[in-house]
Amino acid sequence: MTHRICVVAAIALALAVAAGAALAQEAPLLRSRFMLPVEIGGKIYQLEAMEIRPRGAGPFPLAVLAHGKPSGDAARKAMTPGMMTVQAAEFARRGYAALTALRRGYGKSQGPYAESDGDCNATRYPQATRTGAEETAAIAASGIKRPGIDATRVLAAGESVGGIVALALAQSPPPGLKGAINFAGGRGGNPAQRGTVCESGKLVAAVGELGKGALAPSLWIYAENDTLFGPALARAMFKSFTDSGGKAALTILPRVGRDGHSVFAQGTQAWADPVDGFLKRLGLPAGIKIAPPRQDPPLAIGPNGHRSFAQYQSTVMPFKAFAVSGGGGFAWAASTISLDEARREAIKQCQRNAPACRVTTQASEIEDR
Repeated sequence: MTHRICVVAAIALALAVAAGAALAQEAPLLRSRFMLPVEIGGKIYQLEAMEIRPRGAGPFPLAVLAHGKPSGDAARKAMTPGMMTVQAAEFARRGYAALTALRRGYGKSQGPYAESDGDCNATRYPQATRTGAEETAAIAASGIKRPGIDATRVLAAGESVGGIVALALAQSPPPGLKGAINFAGGRGGNPAQRGTVCESGKLVAAVGELGKGALAPSLWIYAENDTLFGPALARAMFKSFTDSGGKAALTILPRVGRDGHSVFAQGTQAWADPVDGFLKRLGLPAGIKIAPPRQDPPLAIGPNGHRSFAQYQSTVMPFKAFAVSGGGGFAWAASTISLDEARREAIKQCQRNAPACRVTTQASEIEDR
């Protein structure tokens, strides 16, 4: 799951705060949240969705992002599309309209949950994956009808269960699909024994079946410290897929965060090079087109403050705020949710060490509409 808040706080020995309001700039990305009508099995379902795209009329290529699958009905119902804000923003910065919609049985989406992996000793990986792929293909079909979308350039990307779902699309590609990216893909985590996979041999075989007749190329991204689908299992799945005819490339990154299974959200800088190389080979937009604006640090914050501000500047998150105090404190916070949340958290962290904190610098890459 995506971490909602990243906070760094520090105290300076001396701090002079210049008068002035927080820096305000027009956000370069637009975020919409809505119910997306999707036809599945001849019936229309309203799926909870989010799209992040650059400003402008487009047309933009479409990146369809497939989410993972937590254990338990309560966890699935608690999901929101906003949990993929970091991932969607990465593709929007590259010039895509990034769309994620919760499949049936997740969040507020209509319809029955139909992706159960079965019991741990009686798994149903092919059936569950096929259902997820059919729903994701239907999401893509609705996505290309949205205003400002280039229906001839579609990319699928997914994490965990969504990574396997993205691979499955290559067998029966939706219109315009150029390729798929599998981030830490797999399924069948054993809820009774953390870090193990139910019937991993059957998972490897099921992934191999996805390679048969696959028409679209794929890129696989895993991390060395993935606690669920580690390098050995990732390589076994990849070999099974390519031995069956799948066209794919595998990248296993060094350690990413505390658990490399969250590589899609946490490892955005680590996976940029292989992903951009893959996009270039597909003839799709690659590389950051919309970079976060550079900002000047508050005046007279001293060496410690400048180091902290450099961390603030280098952190790529949709919403950030830097707070200072006349009493000699400073802190910053970043959020995937909103600028208000980043501001509140920055002031809260600053006030742990100094009174009368206020935000002097802020950055909002995303405007909600």
